[in-house]
Amino acid sequence: MEENRKEINPYDYMEYFMSQAAHVVSMDNNGKLNVMALLWKTIGELWMIPIITIAVSPARYTFELLTEGVPEFTINIPAEENVDTIDITGSYSGKNVDKFKKAGLEIIEGKRTKVPTIKDSILSYECKIVHTCKSGRMASHSLFFGQILTAYASIKKINA
Repeated sequence: MEENRKEINPYDYMEYFMSQAAHVVSMDNNGKLNVMALLWKTIGELWMIPIITIAVSPARYTFELLTEGVPEFTINIPAEENVDTIDITGSYSGKNVDKFKKAGLEIIEGKRTKVPTIKDSILSYECKIVHTCKSGRMASHSLFFGQILTAYASIKKINA
């Protein structure tokens, strides 16, 4: 497995998942990738399957890709040495900027999704969208419920 990643139970290392900002990767139907900084996320179960729920504003390019592109996403918690990439992926639109190039992010081909994960992440999750809904009156976001198909941890980075 690449970069000392190993497959894990989706609920392993939840403290890292819940306490850190993440990169969400999405893809249009032609294979164009986008990455967005993400804070509004949770992990749990729905219909007895492991689920990551993310909140994305309809004004974001990521929203367009999640609703009109490939119905998958990956969540990637960056390693400490790469946490500054969150500022870059949260400051530009993927419509106008190749944020992977600008942030120096490399991808790892998905094992169970078309959408790749990000190299040098502490945790990565491959998800298939199984449900969407509006978030309600608290925010004008939509919620995307992704069934976790596989999860990875970079053991060297987590145990450091």
